[in-house]
Amino acid sequence: MNVFDLRNRVLDEYHQYVDSFLNIRDERIRGFVNGELSRGALWPDPMIQLNPAYEMGKTVDELVEEGLLHPACRQIFQKDGKSFHLYHHQEQAIHTAARWEHYVLTTGTGSGKSLTYLIPIIDHVLKNDPDPEQVRALIIYPMNALINSQETEIERLLSNLGEDRRLIRFARYTGQESRERREEIQQHPPHILLTNYVMLELMMSRPYERVFLDSTLANLEFLVLDELHTYTGRRGADVSMLVRRVRQRCGNENLLCIGTSATMVAGGTPDEQREAVASVAGRIFGVPVSPGNVIDERLKRSIPMEGEVPSGALRESLDREVPVRYRDFLDHPLSAWVEDTFGLRKIDDSYRRREPITLREGAEKLSKETGRDVELCEEKIRETLYVGGKIAHPDGSPVFALKLHQFISQGEAVYSTLESPEKRHLTIIGKRFIGADGEDDRVLAPLAFCRICGQEYYQITRVEAEQRFVPRLDWTVSSDEQESVLDGYLLIEREGEQLWNESRQEDLPDDWFRQTKKGPSLKSEFRPYLPQRVHLFPDGSYSTEPGEGGLLGWFVRAPFLYCPCCGAAYDKRTKEFSKLAQLSSGGRSTATTLICMTTISQMQHEEMVPLEARKILSFTDNRQDASLQSGHFNDFVQVGLLRSAIYKALPESGHLDHTNIASEVVHAMDLPQADYAQNPGDLGIQ
Repeated sequence: MNVFDLRNRVLDEYHQYVDSFLNIRDERIRGFVNGELSRGALWPDPMIQLNPAYEMGKTVDELVEEGLLHPACRQIFQKDGKSFHLYHHQEQAIHTAARWEHYVLTTGTGSGKSLTYLIPIIDHVLKNDPDPEQVRALIIYPMNALINSQETEIERLLSNLGEDRRLIRFARYTGQESRERREEIQQHPPHILLTNYVMLELMMSRPYERVFLDSTLANLEFLVLDELHTYTGRRGADVSMLVRRVRQRCGNENLLCIGTSATMVAGGTPDEQREAVASVAGRIFGVPVSPGNVIDERLKRSIPMEGEVPSGALRESLDREVPVRYRDFLDHPLSAWVEDTFGLRKIDDSYRRREPITLREGAEKLSKETGRDVELCEEKIRETLYVGGKIAHPDGSPVFALKLHQFISQGEAVYSTLESPEKRHLTIIGKRFIGADGEDDRVLAPLAFCRICGQEYYQITRVEAEQRFVPRLDWTVSSDEQESVLDGYLLIEREGEQLWNESRQEDLPDDWFRQTKKGPSLKSEFRPYLPQRVHLFPDGSYSTEPGEGGLLGWFVRAPFLYCPCCGAAYDKRTKEFSKLAQLSSGGRSTATTLICMTTISQMQHEEMVPLEARKILSFTDNRQDASLQSGHFNDFVQVGLLRSAIYKALPESGHLDHTNIASEVVHAMDLPQADYAQNPGDLGIQ
C-alpha cells in the first residue's frame, strides 16, 4: 500500500469536510482561510520514521532445553507448531526474572512486552505446585480495554495445552463481570488475576475479596504494572501508595515487581536514561530497581551496508531505478542512506531509533549531500520507502516498516485586528496583539461566522469602565455578567453599508414584541440584545461618540439572538456553537469517523493489503474520551450496517418507499431473532 497516496486522499476528504461547515461572507477572509487550508496549516507535512527490527534471541524450545523454562512452556508458547522465537529483550527479561530481581521493560510498541512477564509467571507457577487455588500473580493495567485484549491473548496461549488447559488458571476482575462470575472467582481464585488500579483499591477494603491479597489466603509472588508511564502526578502518588499497601497485605518480602512502558524519559545518554527509569520505578514500587535491570530494546539493521554512504555512490544511485529484487535492494546505496536517516542512529556499539523528520527535511539533507534537485531527492526517497515496504526478508518481515505520523489539528479560529475589512490583519495563530513588547498594540480577536449568511463577528468582552473591548477566546458566556462587563460580539460595517438602525426594529422576530393599544412594543427583556452603536479603534478602545480614526461598529450582547445581516433569530436555549461557526467548529467525533471511514474505504482498493489487515485502531489517553469514542464508533457501525442493508434491499425489490422499506430491509439483514428479541421464539417466519 502506498501510504503517501492514502494520506493525500484522506486529507483531501478532511479538507472538504472542514470547508463544508465554513460559510464566510467576506471574500478576503474566505480567500485567506482557503489559502491556509490548501497549504496544510491544519495538517502539516507528516513525520516519517522507520520502525526498526529487533535483535533476535533464543527460542522458547532452546530455553526449555537449557533447563531455564518448564517443559510445558514449549507447548504453550508456540504457534502453528513452531516455538516462539524471542527477541533479545524478552530473553533478557526471562533471565532477570529467574534471578528474582525487579525489572522494567522500556521497549517500543509491538515489541511483545506482555511475554516478558507472562513467560516468567507461567513458568514459575508450573515449577511450584500449581494445584492450590491461590493468586500467584497480580497484573495491573491502566485501562480495561488493555485487560480485555490481554485476556484474549492469554486464552489463546493456554488453549495450546488442550486437555491440560486448567493447569494454569487466570481471570479478569475489573468490575465488568456479573455477580455470579465475581463470586465464582472469589471461591476459586486463579493463578493470574488481571485487574486495574481502581479495582485493586476496592479489593483492599472489601472483606470478601481478601482471598486475592491476604497473606493467609493468597500466595502473591508477582506484581506487574503495565504502562508505567501513565502513573504520573497525583495518580502516580496514589498508585505508589497502593502498591506499598499491597506489598504489606500480601506479607511477601520477596514479591517480584515488574514494570513495562513504551517510553518514560527522553534525552541524555542510555546510562542516564536507565538510571532515571530505575529511580521512577523504585519510587512507584517502593523497592530499589537496579539500572542494570532496566531492559531496553536492542535493534538491528535491515540493510547490511554500514558506515557513511559515499556521496559519489549516493549521487549515482539517484540516476537509477530503485531495485525491486531483494538482494539488489539491500546493496543499493540509497537504501542504506534511507535507513540511516529515517531509521537508526548508532551510539557506541548499539543502535537507537531516529527521531522522525518530514520527507522534505530528508530530501533537503539528501540534496545537500549530493547536489541534486530537492524534488528529485524527495521522489527517490518516497519510492525507496515504498519499495522497501513491499520487499520482505526471508522471515517474512518487511525490509522497511514505515511509520507515517500525520498530525491533524482541529484549529482554533481566524483572528483579525479591529480594523476596516480591507485593511485588517488576518491570522490563525492565536495571540492577543500583533506585535510584542509594545511594537504593535493592535488587538487580535477571534472571528465567528453566522451559519446562515456567513457574516463575521468578533468574539469580545466589553469592559465599560475601561471603554475597551477584550478578545474572548471561547464560546463561554458569563452567567454573572454585570452591565459594566459584558460578553458579546462586535460587527464592523463596510463602507457604504448600513447593517442596523432604529427603523429596522420592524425586522425583529414577532415574539420580541408585545401588543399594546399603541401597537407593537419591544419587550424589555430583549432590549439589551439590540445592536448598540460604538466607535472603535485598533487597540481595542472604543467610544460611543465618533472620533478621529474610529470605525463604526455594532456591539451585540451574548447570547447571540439576532443577526442584523440576514435576520436569523434564536432563543436563549440554543447553544452559541449552533448559531455561529469557527474554524474549529467541526465535531471531534465526526472528524474521527470521517478519517476512519475514508481510510478504510481507500484500503478496499489496495490489493496489497490483506483483508484481515484492513482495520483501524483507535487509541486514547483517558477514560472519558475512550467512553465517548467507543459509543460513537458503535453508533457508526450500526449506521453502516443499516445503510448496507438498504443498499442490498434496493436491487432485490427494485423499489423502496414508506410502505415496504422496513420489511425489505429486515429481510435483507436476515438477522436471527436472538439478535433483537429478548425472548426468541419459533414464529415460523422464513
